Amino acid sequence: MERIEKYGIFCRSYEGGWSNHPNDSGGATMKGVTYATFCRYRAAKSLPKPTLNDLRNITAKEWNAVLRWHTWDRIQCDAYKSQWVAYLLADCVWMSGPAYIKRVQRLYGLKDDGVVGPKTLAKLNGLDQKTLFSALWNQRKNFLQGIATGKNSVFLRGWLRRLNAVTYGKLTCNGGQELT
Repeated sequence: MERIEKYGIFCRSYEGGWSNHPNDSGGATMKGVTYATFCRYRAAKSLPKPTLNDLRNITAKEWNAVLRWHTWDRIQCDAYKSQWVAYLLADCVWMSGPAYIKRVQRLYGLKDDGVVGPKTLAKLNGLDQKTLFSALWNQRKNFLQGIATGKNSVFLRGWLRRLNAVTYGKLTCNGGQELT
């Protein structure tokens, strides 16, 4: 199974349907795709600006295309030495946006430009992959705990549940299916 397909199964298992939670700064969201992200995706592909109804009715094909465009290809997940590092980084970026990669770059003393280029890939792929995964996982946990204040506190339990489902060697989908 291609790596992005496996990650897509995992990601979809944690994403509900339509949401416009008043505490969610992402606003209107369908299956984890925010309206703002959907608008940027459509603009990048020279497609008509979507309506909220378009977002509510996003097809599986377009959802997969957004996942690939917004996350997978943007941070070059196919170029990581470890698929488990790729899955963890993909989930960080899917949930927090492409700028999340700047945190990773700062952690490893790289220029924090948010672009995963040859230097970022060389640095990350040159490290022991289990150690890298552990450091990135802990960074993510600290980040989530740090932003879970005020109106965001309602989301922390779910965020940590999802993070705990990403381990080195296994993704555990919502519902218990294990992907290895």
